[in-house]
Amino acid sequence: MPMMNEHGLLECDNCGGLRVVPCAVPHGWIIECLDCGKKSEEYVRLRSARGRWNTRNGHLYTAEDFNQATQERDYGL
Repeated sequence: MPMMNEHGLLECDNCGGLRVVPCAVPHGWIIECLDCGKKSEEYVRLRSARGRWNTRNGHLYTAEDFNQATQERDYGL
């Protein structure tokens, strides 16, 4: 499972870096990897930018996915 950072963003699918941040731009939001410089397309809403960045192979990863994975690991499920 990919890693998620404190901003609720998955690691960069280009370099694997976790220094991925949302950035406000004049007409909305982009997501940018501070390690390799990869940038998402521009979206009007931050939620849309985050959702697109966090979609891998057709699956949208959310914080709930990671909370569930942590619980399963902690409880040996």
